[in-house]
Amino acid sequence: MTLFSAKDIFEFAVKIEVNGEYFYRETAKKLPDPKVKELFTFLADEEVKHKKTFEKLATRMGSISLPELSNADYKAYLEAYTENLIFSDADIKSKIAGIDDENVALMFAIDKELDTVHYYKEVKSLIPESEHGLVDKIIDEERSHVVKLAEMKRKLA
Repeated sequence: MTLFSAKDIFEFAVKIEVNGEYFYRETAKKLPDPKVKELFTFLADEEVKHKKTFEKLATRMGSISLPELSNADYKAYLEAYTENLIFSDADIKSKIAGIDDENVALMFAIDKELDTVHYYKEVKSLIPESEHGLVDKIIDEERSHVVKLAEMKRKLA
């Protein structure tokens, strides 16, 4: 039986952040409103910081086994979650191509940030307590992204 490692879940998180950065940078190029462009550029920079944090956690935790996650179905669930709900490679380019205004971009970003918060809350429940602080910090930042996006959406309405 293959054990699921803490490194696995942080590698998923790195992928989420990489795809999030790509979405924000590419979408910012398409949008005419300078305030939305500025917000999306800021959020892209935030995703880069989160990626670095998760890379450090993946390295630090290495192959620490999470026996309760040795179930192949659970690993498949997490992989499916990251591939299908959070800035998946298959979806991101077509989604960006289909964005034709700020409201559509903002709604998509809000939905994906909320999905990200959900994933990180689940991750937090799976890792050693000693690592909860870093994940909590990122969860708080992701929540603040939702607030910033929602505020921008209200301003544009």
